[in-house]
Amino acid sequence: MNGRKIASTLALLFLFLSADVHAITLKLGYIEFPPFTYTDDKGKPAGILIELAQKVYPEAGCDFVAVSYPVRRLASYIGSGDLDIWMGLKTLPEFEGKSYIGKSVIAELVLRAYTRGKKPPILSQADLSGKSLIVMRGYSYGGWITFIEDPKNNVNHIKANKHDAAFNMLLAGRADYLLDYKEPSEAALQKIRIPDLSYNQISALPCYFVVTKKLPEGQDIVNRLDKAYEKMKKQGKIK
Repeated sequence: MNGRKIASTLALLFLFLSADVHAITLKLGYIEFPPFTYTDDKGKPAGILIELAQKVYPEAGCDFVAVSYPVRRLASYIGSGDLDIWMGLKTLPEFEGKSYIGKSVIAELVLRAYTRGKKPPILSQADLSGKSLIVMRGYSYGGWITFIEDPKNNVNHIKANKHDAAFNMLLAGRADYLLDYKEPSEAALQKIRIPDLSYNQISALPCYFVVTKKLPEGQDIVNRLDKAYEKMKKQGKIK
């Protein structure tokens, strides 16, 4: 084998080994939260953030396998390392000190307070004191759940497992207000008619790449995903 062939072979081998080193398959946890993430009629992961992952992860040298979990189990699995990554809010208590958080805002969740009739708007946590409230089980609401569940704040709250169940509770007069996000709320309200329904927007909560610290290369993966996301956004390949 002459020198040129040896050099060519070594170059190909280097490229192969480099690709192998940087390629990694991540176990991505998601929740049933349409249209952002959900399981479709064929039993496959779908939604806005799943589609985003399908574009960004290969650009970052990653692949993924997506599995659906309840919110709290997912959060605890990120902390324990049973899951590698989540795409969503960074405010779940289980993430504190146990995860690497990306810098890129990959989506925003619009939080609303729903009610019936004319009642004062909910603009801050303090506005919830002395009120009755429906919340979704497992949701952190950008950290608001800590205030809601603290007895000294006098928030009478009940929990719903599904969005349509939460709105049926509001329809039945189980509480004065319901906290929920825009997209799943609008999907639920396509099936439920509530007279005199109104809402006010509380906030738009940012979503990030969140990677478990149990993954040795976790910080590097977050950096690569952020870089790939920003690159593709600048190129107009993602919105």
